[in-house]
Amino acid sequence: MRRREFLKKTGVITAGSLLLPSFLRASSLSGSLTNGMKRLVIVQLSGGNDGINTVVPYGLDEYYKNRTRIGLKEENLLKINHQFGFNPALKGLYKLHQEGMISLINSVGYPNPSRSHFRSMDIWHTASNSEEYKTYGWIGQYLDSYCQNAYQAIELNGNLSLALKGKAKSGIAFTNPEAFYRAINAPFYQELKTVNTSNTELDFMYKVFNDTKNSAKYIYEQHQLVSNTVDYGKGAFGQQLKEIATLIQSDIQTPVFYTALKGFDTHVNQLGSHNRLLKLLDEGLSAFVADLEKDNLMKDTTILVFSEFGRRLKENASRGTDHGAANISFIIDKNLSQQAHQFNTIDLSDLYRGDPKYKVDFRSIYQELLTHRLNVDAQKVLGKSYQSLGLF
Repeated sequence: MRRREFLKKTGVITAGSLLLPSFLRASSLSGSLTNGMKRLVIVQLSGGNDGINTVVPYGLDEYYKNRTRIGLKEENLLKINHQFGFNPALKGLYKLHQEGMISLINSVGYPNPSRSHFRSMDIWHTASNSEEYKTYGWIGQYLDSYCQNAYQAIELNGNLSLALKGKAKSGIAFTNPEAFYRAINAPFYQELKTVNTSNTELDFMYKVFNDTKNSAKYIYEQHQLVSNTVDYGKGAFGQQLKEIATLIQSDIQTPVFYTALKGFDTHVNQLGSHNRLLKLLDEGLSAFVADLEKDNLMKDTTILVFSEFGRRLKENASRGTDHGAANISFIIDKNLSQQAHQFNTIDLSDLYRGDPKYKVDFRSIYQELLTHRLNVDAQKVLGKSYQSLGLF
């Protein structure tokens, strides 16, 4: 078999929207989560979620002055206090917040922000400065430093995000464990196990394939241990969360799960589309938390919800919002500290080029999760220390 043919056929496989990662070095498939380690579930809101209309600063005069057509009416909000209220589409998350399970971290960003989707997402994925360009992600760096197996970071998606790509190790991405397993065991790939070459690079790639096959088998077998009958709805996002919940319930040895909800680039007629997206987010996460709670698994699970940037304070002429900078992030956890509930603040009178300024560096959030939930040296992963938030 020619190398070009091998590369072509083993680069991206479409079978139930399956991506075979470019580099994957799984070794043994045994082991357990470190004592005290929690599972981290990361939800990416792709496109730049409008945080100002997600958790609404209705008590600030600047909100209604700048949003005369897309400002949400005070009487419809799910009020947190005299200044902020949840978007009415977020009834489930509002309930979790009332129960003390959600930390709202507002004004999250980084110095010299980019309004480019791709560039800003790369910065969030790599935990880099705005002038740095890295080819590996913060979860990838965690894998490089502390993990042995690709399945220790799983993305429920058709593509492996930069966040999960390391220098030496990377996570694994698929949309369905069974489709992943069946595709990797297709007749074409069965031929690869007996191929010998004199090309060291190609030999390594065959090893990569075999390691991937072992990971696929392990994930599939774990997934088969659980029958999940909880209704997550028919949407793709809900089904991705259901697959994650099922794998967690199987006791798979995976500390990090990653998924995304797309469509938040709301330049035109924002109200309807944003409401629909937030409802999908709310229904999916509410079902996910309830699903884990029934088996007492939320005590060992932390959820991060983020977006690459927020939106401008002022609405545009198309009843939408344009690319902004600082935004709101959610941490969902049953064991938040009192201090974790002190970060929902925003200043709409002091703007940076029309955007609320960042007050919390997003890497401080990563540091909290790495240190207190994954139980590793955050500085080794991130390259430096950041302000402690005391979330846990």
